[in-house]
Amino acid sequence: MRIAYIATQLENLHIRGGIGGKIAGQMQMWRKQGHEALLFAPSPDEIHAEYTEAFQYGSATNVPVLRSFDRTLSRSRAASRLIEAVRNYQPDLIYLRYGRYIPPLERIFRFALVIIEINTDDINEGRHYGPFLYWSNRFTRSLFLKNAAGLIAVSHEIAELPANKKYGKPIHVISNGIDLEQYGPLPPPKNDTPVITLVAKPNSAWHGVDKLIHLAERCTDLTINIVGYAAEDIRGPIPSNVHPWGFLHREQVKEILGKTDLACGTLALHRKQMQEASPLKVREAAAHGIPLLLGYRDTDLSDLETECLLQIPNVEDNVELYAEQIHSFAYQMRGRRLDRDAVASRIDQRNKEEARLAFFEQIIQNMH
Repeated sequence: MRIAYIATQLENLHIRGGIGGKIAGQMQMWRKQGHEALLFAPSPDEIHAEYTEAFQYGSATNVPVLRSFDRTLSRSRAASRLIEAVRNYQPDLIYLRYGRYIPPLERIFRFALVIIEINTDDINEGRHYGPFLYWSNRFTRSLFLKNAAGLIAVSHEIAELPANKKYGKPIHVISNGIDLEQYGPLPPPKNDTPVITLVAKPNSAWHGVDKLIHLAERCTDLTINIVGYAAEDIRGPIPSNVHPWGFLHREQVKEILGKTDLACGTLALHRKQMQEASPLKVREAAAHGIPLLLGYRDTDLSDLETECLLQIPNVEDNVELYAEQIHSFAYQMRGRRLDRDAVASRIDQRNKEEARLAFFEQIIQNMH
């Protein structure tokens, strides 16, 4: 197969982070199976990445009232160039990572079958981005989903959402995975007091950073690292035992995890009315052997039988109610590591990409 991979919301920040790693890993594994793959992405940044054609956009004016309009027009022009490049590529299949609509991107359905990957409950998450983005997504999402040949959801919850099921498309659940070869085990640190680390995207209320701040205030003997959030991304005073690191490159994140006793997944997924997820950062921590604190149902890991995982409810006061248990668990995890072999088959991207390619071939066969 010749596969055109389209990602509509990709910046250098993503390329260097988990999303970029996932996309690069997917295409690499597809190519190893004898397929061709090329990534097409409109971006505000100048992107130089292997097997990628990026189409840059931006505003040419400094007038505030005109900047947003000019940027929108530039983005649409970039999308038009992308569409032409995809047409010339002559793919057998287009794999679209669902994101914010850019006119006239719906033209991609003229060239090949399109399978769409849905990574979140985009409707409820969209409520956090303001009325304009919320309603524009509500009005345009059907342009993609009703014309798709199939859908891939990263969780069972997303696959079962009425807003996705109503289109009657074949839906396959494939949770997020990582290339295990890139994440070796890290030896446990020798901390006198526990270190807890959360890796998160800034300005995302569902990570529950505010809950970790309150935990740090209550448990002053815990050290809490927040990677991805800089100090200016956190409202209110920051306790001395909280360290906001801002954006870090992969090797810098690895260095932080090497000094970590307990890796923390999202703690407030309920804020976007979701219960289930498969975050890449949690998989990376698990692959390094870091014990886990989860505040949601993980598609692959929540039923794992291990003493190195603490599961707490996905409710607003979960950290407050379980503070003592979290504190005790963090101390118990000093000098411990999660059994990498126990999680490998659950999070290995190779297994997931084999399933994805099989779904591609099934869709193509059913359409002919």
